[in-house]
Amino acid sequence: AWTNLQAFSVLTLFALITSGCAVPSTAPEDQRLAPSLKAYAQQQLAHDDLSDWDRAVIEKASQTGTVSQADYDEGTDNFEACLNAAGLHWTRTRLLNGVVEFQPPPGSAATGSDDNAAMIQAQCYQSTYAYTQDFFGLQQANPELLADFSLAAVNCLKKAGVVDDDFTTDDFGKVIGAHDSPITDWPFDVADPRAQTCLYSLGYAVVTDAK
Repeated sequence: AWTNLQAFSVLTLFALITSGCAVPSTAPEDQRLAPSLKAYAQQQLAHDDLSDWDRAVIEKASQTGTVSQADYDEGTDNFEACLNAAGLHWTRTRLLNGVVEFQPPPGSAATGSDDNAAMIQAQCYQSTYAYTQDFFGLQQANPELLADFSLAAVNCLKKAGVVDDDFTTDDFGKVIGAHDSPITDWPFDVADPRAQTCLYSLGYAVVTDAK
C-alpha cells in the first residue's frame, strides 16, 4: 500500500477549502480569485446552479464576507442526509479549522469501481452545499484567495508549523499527483492533523492505494 497526494476541484468534482475572518491581502489582485471574500461570494452568485439553500448562504456571505460555522455545519448535515438517503454512509471528521471531511468506507475509493456512488456524491453536493463548501474552505485555509492553490497550501502548511520557511511550491509540487511507485521520503508528515486540515480544505486528498 502507498499514499499519493492528489488534487481535486471541489466544485467540478464535488469530491472533496486559519482564520475564520477575512484579512487584507498582500498579493497582487491579478493573482487572486477575487479582491475580497465578499467579491468572491458575489462571483459565485452569478452561477445558475446553486441550490436554494446554497444561494441563501452565499447571498449572506456577499454582505458579511464570511460563512458562519453554524451555516456551514447545517450544509454538512444536509449533504450527509442526502448521502444517507441514497444508502451511502461515509465517515465524517471535523478538521482543526472547522472544515468537515467526508470519506467513503475504507477500500471503496481505492477500487475506483463504484461510479454510482460518485454520481450520488456529486448530486448531493450540487443539491445541498457545493458552493458553501467551496467558500468556507477558502475562507478558512486561503483567506487571501490566492489563485495558486499550491502556494496557498504551502502558506497554510507553514503557518500550521508543518513545514519550515524554506519549503517551496516546487517542493510541494513533487508530491502532487499519482505516482507509479510508493513515495518513501515525504517532505512532511501528510498524516499530521495540521497537514490534513490544510490539504483537504484546499481540495487536496491523501489517497492510500492498497495493492
